[in-house]
Amino acid sequence: MKKIYRTIISLACLALTFSSCQDWLDLYPSDEIKEEYLFSSGDGFRTALNGIYRKLSTFDLYGSNLTWGIVDAWGQVYDKNRAPTSGSGQAMSKICNFNYKHSELTPTTDAMWNAAWNIIANCNNLIQQAEVADPALFYDHDTERRMILGEAIGVRAYMHFDLLRMYAPAPAANPNTRTFIPYVDKYPSYVNDKQTVSYCLEHAIADLKESQRILFDIDTESTNFNPDRRFVQKVAGEGAFAALRGYRLNYYAVTAILARVYLYAGMNDEAYAEAKKLIDEEEKTKYFAADESYYASDNFKNGNMKMYDNIIFALYSPTELVDWDSEINHLTDGKSESDQNYLSWSSKMLDAVYGIEKENDFRFKYQLELKYYGYNYRTLKYYKQVESTEYGKANNQIIPMIRMSEVYYIAAEAIYTEGDLLKIAEAKSYLEKVKKGRGIKTVDYSSVSSKNDFVNMIVNDARREFFGEGQTLYMFKRLNKVLTCDSGEIPMTEEYVVLPLPDSESNIK
Repeated sequence: MKKIYRTIISLACLALTFSSCQDWLDLYPSDEIKEEYLFSSGDGFRTALNGIYRKLSTFDLYGSNLTWGIVDAWGQVYDKNRAPTSGSGQAMSKICNFNYKHSELTPTTDAMWNAAWNIIANCNNLIQQAEVADPALFYDHDTERRMILGEAIGVRAYMHFDLLRMYAPAPAANPNTRTFIPYVDKYPSYVNDKQTVSYCLEHAIADLKESQRILFDIDTESTNFNPDRRFVQKVAGEGAFAALRGYRLNYYAVTAILARVYLYAGMNDEAYAEAKKLIDEEEKTKYFAADESYYASDNFKNGNMKMYDNIIFALYSPTELVDWDSEINHLTDGKSESDQNYLSWSSKMLDAVYGIEKENDFRFKYQLELKYYGYNYRTLKYYKQVESTEYGKANNQIIPMIRMSEVYYIAAEAIYTEGDLLKIAEAKSYLEKVKKGRGIKTVDYSSVSSKNDFVNMIVNDARREFFGEGQTLYMFKRLNKVLTCDSGEIPMTEEYVVLPLPDSESNIK
């Protein structure tokens, strides 16, 4: 970790001239720029923040590893028998068999670890600089300064939380006073002690609440949150930096992530309260609509494969997603069906998860492709979409990070109280909101006689929703629930769901 904290904004050293809102997203690292120069202008601060977002979207982090890549392979999302075993598939094939120290996996997990701490280091530096910066440096003065500060604090919390979910047991497993990873909020910081799960969660929650406080008036007073304005709208000049808020850790995203963290921490009342803020906002504005009309077949045919209308926060990847999909899913397309490899669901697991809802569910009808003589279904979420439509362009670039559907799941699980008919009805209404938005008009509760039964219904739906988005393993881990997959049943014990620290970090106390 020492070498990471010696890095001074190297990932944010980027070109400083822009002509449109796309330019603010299409940023790539160049040579290192001295820190005092970088933070001498508003452009420098924008460059630093955009560099952080671009690093988040790379293969090492959410462009692959922490979404559809090794985290979903680890979560047994894919059928091992059809999964690729060459190139990037090597690491995925090792982690799905829990071979954490295999030489084909450790370069990937080491790169992931290093990239994550580099993000945190650069967030800490940016936070410290933004806290004391002169508002006159910025195009939108103190509003822009606070926007940058609030987002950087939120990203710091987000990254720590995902490191915790990978490298420590969940609270439900009673980790008690054992320590696992540091929580670092200073720059530079060369020596950092490992902390308990509860310590890390408390600090992530505190950071998210501070981020939420800073961003509240910036985003709630804006009208920039319908889907087109979140992900598509073109804005020229310096004002472009404040556009396309769906690609940034906006107030609504921070609120959704805070609900996610609270639920993971077992703080159901707090999780519900945060989720309810977004549900109430959705009722008024329809910013993140899950309504069925948004996902008619024409929209899928026009390229809306990721249903981006429902995404609260995404990362931007201008070309890499399509390249990585080609590498992992389409390298063997020319071979006979029996020799093709790709990320897919087996028909056995698909039937178990979808059940009788399969034929009506848009996620089955439009997001999956029947392969291998009817035995497998390849995911189309990351398949290159037509570039001639705005839907297609947006879907090719979007890395989903959190959706409104997850907010409904959180509220449903958190509010369900056995014996309280009103709360049970409310919980069901939230699950139905997601299901009906995915084409399932009637929801069958005949198998539900307890909260555990209801949570199983949420889990079943979420496995469809989270496919290729890196959340499935964490859901089972949080619930301490046995994961049923093609290989059998995987218990949520540490040998299966806690990554060992890289060998280079063995000196962390």
